[in-house]
Amino acid sequence: MIRIFISLILISFCVSSANAEVKPEYSGNLTFLRAAQASNLPDISGLTFSPDGKRVFVGNHLKNTDGKNIFQFDLDTAWDISTLDISSEVTASIMGHGQNPANHSKLSIEFNNDGTKIFILGGFGASTHIYNLTTAYDISSMSADTIVPDDGIDWTTFDGKVPGATSSQVHDIDFNNDGTKMYLLDGINTDSNIMEFNLGTPYDQSTASFSHVLDLESELALYAMELEFDDDGTRMYVTEATTAPSTNYIYVYKLSTPFAVSSSKYVGKYQIAYRGSTAETGAGYTFQFGKQGMKLYLTTNEFTHIGGVDTIYDDVIYEYDLSCPYGVVICEEDTVSNTSAQVDVAKQLIHQNSSVIFKRFDWLRRNEGNQNLNTSNIKLNINNPILSALSDTLKNTFNQKYTKASVKKKKETRSNFKNLSFWSHGDISIGRTGDKATTTPQTLKVGGLMFGVDKKLKNNKFVGAALRYGQGNTYNKTSDGFKLDSETLTLNLYSTNQLDSKLNLNTLLGLSFLKIDQLNSSDQVTGNRNGKQLFTAINMNSDSGYGEFNIRPTGGFMFGITSLSSYTDFNTSSVQDIYDTLVFNTGNITAGLKFDKLVEKTNFNLFRNGSIEYIQDLSSNIGYTVKSHSDLTSQRKSVKRHSLHNLKVNFGVESVSESGHTFGLNFERLQGLDESSHLQSLFFKFGYLRENDTDIAFNFDPLTSNTANLSYLKHYNYFDLKLDTNYSFMDENPDYGLNIQLSNTF
Repeated sequence: MIRIFISLILISFCVSSANAEVKPEYSGNLTFLRAAQASNLPDISGLTFSPDGKRVFVGNHLKNTDGKNIFQFDLDTAWDISTLDISSEVTASIMGHGQNPANHSKLSIEFNNDGTKIFILGGFGASTHIYNLTTAYDISSMSADTIVPDDGIDWTTFDGKVPGATSSQVHDIDFNNDGTKMYLLDGINTDSNIMEFNLGTPYDQSTASFSHVLDLESELALYAMELEFDDDGTRMYVTEATTAPSTNYIYVYKLSTPFAVSSSKYVGKYQIAYRGSTAETGAGYTFQFGKQGMKLYLTTNEFTHIGGVDTIYDDVIYEYDLSCPYGVVICEEDTVSNTSAQVDVAKQLIHQNSSVIFKRFDWLRRNEGNQNLNTSNIKLNINNPILSALSDTLKNTFNQKYTKASVKKKKETRSNFKNLSFWSHGDISIGRTGDKATTTPQTLKVGGLMFGVDKKLKNNKFVGAALRYGQGNTYNKTSDGFKLDSETLTLNLYSTNQLDSKLNLNTLLGLSFLKIDQLNSSDQVTGNRNGKQLFTAINMNSDSGYGEFNIRPTGGFMFGITSLSSYTDFNTSSVQDIYDTLVFNTGNITAGLKFDKLVEKTNFNLFRNGSIEYIQDLSSNIGYTVKSHSDLTSQRKSVKRHSLHNLKVNFGVESVSESGHTFGLNFERLQGLDESSHLQSLFFKFGYLRENDTDIAFNFDPLTSNTANLSYLKHYNYFDLKLDTNYSFMDENPDYGLNIQLSNTF
């Protein structure tokens, strides 16, 4: 006898979150060869990138009045400055558009959050040029016609907006992520400051009101030139510059409140090093981060003015790899992406349970005329004499009370329990959450088994309960990424009511328990978090539709509350983060169309079914608090909600034979419409009418480390389908594995 096995195993996987040495590593450079290429190439004083890293923008610093230009270049390879295509140059002048910048002005560049507005700040005069762009991150439309009218504020004196400030030498402008805060870097020699303003209208300088001034004099000795924040505003970076790079530094601050400079704490400085040394000449007027904080770009400005003579040298942009996101002076774990992944585990748990239950509702509606809706029976195996006896009693009682019967039976008595139907469902999901300004891309894999029982009552009403066990893995796709292993157990209570002859109301109430482990590259658990979740979902759809495919409208609502325990992430011996308890709400509304079509064959019926639904995410941003052991600084951070607009498409087939064999398969894709997130799910079910063709076994052995095994076996013609998982109650690092096995004997 030969057995052939085809197995699919969902195995936990992980990513390292260990920190490397905090030192930028040189990876390449770009030199602007003025004499060899063109006389009008930029004298670098400002630098920024498009979000995809395929376009770079450079501000000019030349003294001559016709040299106040912004340059745009394309990169053949995203974030690789050495692949800059000189031939792709686009130049836009700001001269004659409003107040002209002073000679030697540093031109700093900032965009609003969607790239449709560009801010150009001319230092040594604090003149701001703001343009609306026809195409996002494309300066070709910049002209006197697209400039935003002057706000009327004299930013050379702050126009009385900053108490005690009488003059300024503003070198940089920056905003928080949503444009409700503006920052001006006042870079006077030995007296530099950061001015923070609140904006009544995002990205509108005319609505600015003063908030705070941060004195940098105790740290900076020279001219402050550039200001940057990390992706969530909890770290701040300031550079100073002279013509002697050996005295130039990047100063690093931590902010306990995101984007609030009043909460800043100085943590150290990094001496600007070109090619790993400070041998280059010229002022480092600007720097920039890229690639979700994993790249650092430093520049030299080789302009000198000696004895009334301008001397221009070749400027260089140097590119460095960072060992962790924004890893200058300090390396901290990407707590936002970490917490975001945990939030996604909770959101996907609701999605998976509600998807299966609502598919059960559709199945009941399509098959309510069947004589039997059972799809499984129960077997308990417990390797303990006392518990085994109890198990036998339980099974006998179960089999006596819950035998198969027709769900179409109309007359019932109070003691009649025969109209119960047993069912089972499996699911496998693979997906990705997209790149965001505050989180890195993540992939996930989820698998689950659900076992349920429901009963038909009067007036075509069904009530039921189902238990789902699931396992999932989340992988953060960065060089210092993390891995999350999740294990969940959910109790679902559901009902469906026929409000009239054409409308069904489906309701679901769920209670989940979560266990989330974080692992390093050695598969060691560096932290674990437990959670509880309560959620409800409501769905309404028509019982009858239109046309050959029975097309009918559907709509619904979902709301959930999740509580995750506090925990300590022992990332490394030197970097440990303490996370407070996290309680958050999630919700969405849906609207769409469903369809199904019955195809009658000789020996079986085939149902084709599917749906297309729009889902609007109602979840708000989720704030959390994390405290670092290294400096005991508590920071309040925020997980931004993912895709606001989503589309869910589902298609499936279901076969019900005359002999009672049932097979169902559904494919579903949840696609984010305003980012690259998606989740692909495969739902499958097998059913038989004969009890001896199906086994659900729970094996418990208290004498062998309290091991437990849950298995599900189906005999389908000549094939055996087996799904099982195991768990040790005593093992500190138990093995979690969901195995799917298809075998044949011949």
